[in-house]
Amino acid sequence: MVEIKMTMKTQGEQIAERRKKVNAMRTRPGLRVEPANDDMRRLLKHPRAGGFRAEGSLEWPDDVFTQRRLRDGDIRLVLDEHEETKPASKGRAGHDV
Repeated sequence: MVEIKMTMKTQGEQIAERRKKVNAMRTRPGLRVEPANDDMRRLLKHPRAGGFRAEGSLEWPDDVFTQRRLRDGDIRLVLDEHEETKPASKGRAGHDV
């Protein structure tokens, strides 16, 4: 005969796990980003960090919203005040050109 044993977490344990996940998300460092163009500067606003100033970069949290905007090319990462990251162009075989 097969014995089945189910264990369920209490509400307190579920809350504690959720708090751990949220705290881990909060401790991730922010990313310094700038808009790809003036239209994006005017239109884009991060839900928590807000919109861009008239010029310069801004620090946004490293979250799903920021990652999606980076993938879409709406914003660019800023490594230094004068150095920006540019996406690597790929050749036919998928190698950097």
